[in-house]
Amino acid sequence: MNEAEFQTKVIGGIEHVTGETVLIKNAQTKILEDVTRLDAQTKAALEDLGRVKENANEFTKSLARLQGMIAREARAAYGDPLKRFEQEDMGNYIVGCFKQAAKLPLTPAQKTAITGIDSGVGAAVTPQETANAIYDALLRYGQWNTLGVMPIGSRTQIVPLVSARPTAYWVAQGAQITEGAVTGTSVTLTIKEAAAWIPVANAMLEDAEPVFASYLMDLLLQAVVYRLDWACFAADGTNDTTDGAFTGIAVGGTAAGAASGNVSVATLDYDDFVKCLTTVDAGVLQRNAKWWIHPTILAKITLIKDANGRPIFQNALEAPSPGAIGSICGYPVIVTGAMPSTDSTSSVVAVFGDPQAQAVGLRKQFTMDSSSDFQFDYNRTAFRSIVRGGTVTKLATGLAKLTTAAS
Repeated sequence: MNEAEFQTKVIGGIEHVTGETVLIKNAQTKILEDVTRLDAQTKAALEDLGRVKENANEFTKSLARLQGMIAREARAAYGDPLKRFEQEDMGNYIVGCFKQAAKLPLTPAQKTAITGIDSGVGAAVTPQETANAIYDALLRYGQWNTLGVMPIGSRTQIVPLVSARPTAYWVAQGAQITEGAVTGTSVTLTIKEAAAWIPVANAMLEDAEPVFASYLMDLLLQAVVYRLDWACFAADGTNDTTDGAFTGIAVGGTAAGAASGNVSVATLDYDDFVKCLTTVDAGVLQRNAKWWIHPTILAKITLIKDANGRPIFQNALEAPSPGAIGSICGYPVIVTGAMPSTDSTSSVVAVFGDPQAQAVGLRKQFTMDSSSDFQFDYNRTAFRSIVRGGTVTKLATGLAKLTTAAS
């Protein structure tokens, strides 16, 4: 092998080795690129997994909030609203208020609920839901709020009553316009106090659980709100501690007597209820008119049928009526325990009409005070609730009271 052949062979070997090296380098580069790409994909996958976990946590929190809202709404719509006070946060707030008024020591949770300050979290405020529940309990418990409620700024209020609007006339071109005037009068609404108080052993307050708060609220609300309901629906004007000289709609409305022989609810017929609609002023039928009926009387009314054999009472599913249990003749029915419940001759069994025909004035809706000195020798604290309000019938012909026949 001469020198030229040797060089050619060596150079060829070097070129082969160089080519192999390039192939190896390219393979290494591809591996590195694949690893880099895999790292990026792994990182993206981990990020996606993190987002999934975060979304799952948020979904779990949202689901918990939704379940809580559903539970609260269920209690609000179908249950006793006072049960809301049995929730721990509201219970601590109400029990804390009672104990603070009685100058008794508060637990940390009760102190936090009242002051809204938690040293572990920082400053906060009393949950608005708690305040809403207190007000909501008062509204839902009575039916006085289904009438013409108005705020009153003084002890007495003159309520204007328009009985006739001005008359309009067709006027010839250039002729003088005929004079018109508003006809009307007024009624006076006087505010009085409905009050109740209960004594509570201090030992019971010291050991109180959240459920005890609803018990106290229930007792106070039953006493005060029922008295206001009674004045609005059944009071006969007697100036005593029961009626307070107020006249309710079952007395102040215009009588719509049932047909002869219809001496009880069971003997009433469809025409008797229609008579209520024709007894009130025609304008009432264009307004937000309602029926007010005692629960036991309504139970008997559900058995009454029209000429086609259909029940005259339609439940809320058949004829939805916001805030009502059902309807009669197309108008919503409000059930109230303060309406008369006597099922006999010459008895008012239902009232139909315009809520605005009966004014309900509130000077102060609800106040609660306490004193540990009043019954000092019994080691008890007296709690007192007061509502300052009143009611007056503005227009008797705006309300028709269905009355059974005398014979």
